[in-house]
Amino acid sequence: MPKTEPGPTRESDRIEAELRHLILTLELEPGLAVSEAALMKQYGWGRTPLREAFQRLAEQALLQIIPHHGVVVTSLSVFDFIEVMDAMSLVIGPAAELACRQLSDEQLAELDALVEQGEKASGAGDFVNVAEVDYKFHRVLAEASSNRYLRDYLLHLHRVATRFNFAAWKRDRNVRPSLAEHRQLADLFRARDGAAAGKAMREHVENARLRLVGSIK
Repeated sequence: MPKTEPGPTRESDRIEAELRHLILTLELEPGLAVSEAALMKQYGWGRTPLREAFQRLAEQALLQIIPHHGVVVTSLSVFDFIEVMDAMSLVIGPAAELACRQLSDEQLAELDALVEQGEKASGAGDFVNVAEVDYKFHRVLAEASSNRYLRDYLLHLHRVATRFNFAAWKRDRNVRPSLAEHRQLADLFRARDGAAAGKAMREHVENARLRLVGSIK
């Protein structure tokens, strides 16, 4: 079975998490028509919770529900990626400064651990795990903002960006620049340097944009 994020309790939550993993790691390829019957047979999922998961993943822009045709994995478009990064650039600096003031010692330790996990996964060529760790790193920071609206907005953008990141890392076999930026960010957050952390986070997003666009071209 696909990996899930910790926490979901309802069947529809578990299905949503498992489907998201399949989509974000491109096991369900962009543009693929998703067979409800095939998923139910393969994983033993119920129709009602599966359809609830479809609806939520459509709200996250990972699936498209086309009336009278079915469900399709949202295609990857460089234009979509640019829009996502533009949206992220508008809020990521202030969000990082806010998180810098509120990160707990436990969250700081988690950031350090995630940097190490990402470096280990990169060394092993495990880009699925790299993508998962990258998302977790940014999830810690989004949650540290202590603003549920900002948190949900950032996590939505990061989920969309994850597919692009994973595709580029898998193709280019090089995630070292992004991991080096994560280590720099973790150090700045531990130093409680909000202004520097905000600047570094904006640069991290812009560097990701340049790397991804260059890779897609």
